[in-house]
Amino acid sequence: MRSRALACSFAAAWAVPVAAADAPRPFAWPEGEKAAVVLTYDDGVDVHLDHVAPDLDAVGLVGTFFVPGHSESLVKRLPEWRALAEHGHELGNHAIFHPCLRSPASGPERQWVKPEYALESYTVERIRSEVSAMSTTLLAVDGETVRTFAYNCGDTTAGGESYVDALRPLFLAARAGEDRIVADPRALDPMLVPSWMVQGVTGEEMIAFVRKAVDASGMAVFMFHGVGGGHSIDVSREAHRQLLAWLAAHRRTVWTGTFRSVMTHVVAEQKRLAPPR
Repeated sequence: MRSRALACSFAAAWAVPVAAADAPRPFAWPEGEKAAVVLTYDDGVDVHLDHVAPDLDAVGLVGTFFVPGHSESLVKRLPEWRALAEHGHELGNHAIFHPCLRSPASGPERQWVKPEYALESYTVERIRSEVSAMSTTLLAVDGETVRTFAYNCGDTTAGGESYVDALRPLFLAARAGEDRIVADPRALDPMLVPSWMVQGVTGEEMIAFVRKAVDASGMAVFMFHGVGGGHSIDVSREAHRQLLAWLAAHRRTVWTGTFRSVMTHVVAEQKRLAPPR
């Protein structure tokens, strides 16, 4: 009986290292950070210049601003948007006319979507052409040739057909919805990066979202619109500043980068880790 117990003991002792060896290693971030955070801001509104950019600059962080071509702020304050990019922030593509599904399956009809810009009436070629033209517009603003995209309203179909693959040749990555962190960047489709659309939440709630990414060695992508006003989808400036202060204080643990810079790293790691063909 004693020899059998010893044998079981040895077997159990060997089982632990084997199991540990089979466990996947945490995703590798550039400077050994435990997670990445991307702060994105949609629709190109004045409050992004008046509140968001100054608050980011005050703590030395950068953000990604997804600007549609019909943005009144882009027209009236073009030099300021150009300066935003010059200061290290990213200008992302949000189409020209911000087309969305007028009648999404997951919610009530969006009365504010004009019929001519309802994705139900678009074709895949039309949306591809529209976002391609928007990239040309942004090229004239910031001179960048590598671009990222954000699906308007999180919608990925045009005329009932997915247009995700049609955009793959045009963009490094694209941000979607889903309200969750990226738990394993190795398995991430760069053209369907989940994000959390924040509205009326506290700074502590947003910090808790980041902590989930840290626990998973993953990525947390925020989708902001208004910050301290400026949009119907809004968070308070105080809550936003609380999140920024926490990120600044934990910059050795959490990498806060633009969507383009973070996804450039993720895509490179995915290629490095891919099995040889």
